[in-house]
Amino acid sequence: MKKLLKQYGFFSDMQYFEMIVESVINGQRTQAKELFAKLPKIEKNNFIKAICFDWQTGLKIDDKKMFIDLI
Repeated sequence: MKKLLKQYGFFSDMQYFEMIVESVINGQRTQAKELFAKLPKIEKNNFIKAICFDWQTGLKIDDKKMFIDLI
């Protein structure tokens, strides 16, 4: 995860997660999938937990399911 954060100039995993969510909201689902695929497995799980339970993202249920199916 540290590599990804450094690559994008981010300081926390939430900044990266926000970039994924913003990609979906902007209609760039392919980009969102690619960004998600780069995450280490544990961070994929943390992302799913965040968007489903902890964070009001505005994502539709189908968008959330899309990420779950990518695991």
